[in-house]
Amino acid sequence: MLSKEENELLTRVHPGTPMGGLFRRYWIPALLSEEIPDPDGPPARVRLLGEDLVAFRDTQGKIGLLAEHCSHRGTSLFYGRNEECGLRCIYHGWKYDVEGNEKQCRCFPPTLGSAYRRIRFTSPRVFWSVTIFKPWTATAIPLT
Repeated sequence: MLSKEENELLTRVHPGTPMGGLFRRYWIPALLSEEIPDPDGPPARVRLLGEDLVAFRDTQGKIGLLAEHCSHRGTSLFYGRNEECGLRCIYHGWKYDVEGNEKQCRCFPPTLGSAYRRIRFTSPRVFWSVTIFKPWTATAIPLT
């Protein structure tokens, strides 16, 4: 029988926990490919290892899996617009690509160019070892 401490050690998978760190080293099934079928389609919510994430397929068909909340004001990216190779936050218009990089910040004037990059917020993280599964259909084999 496990002690309470051992049980806590083995069952907690949130960020910063030993088992959470261990599980994040392996491939994790996240969702079916049919849940985000179309490029620039609506994003899908995913919850893995105690973290809220958003999956989306960009214009080129690449799949992104980001932390759910925008690094600027914490708005849910689930409500964001999936457009032109990125997911745009609906609050101030910050745009993230499939790798979690900030691609555009509408709240800064265009004359700043890339100067907004000096203002660093924590970008939504990308989970590289997450698998998006395509459904497998089995063919019935007649028993003889």
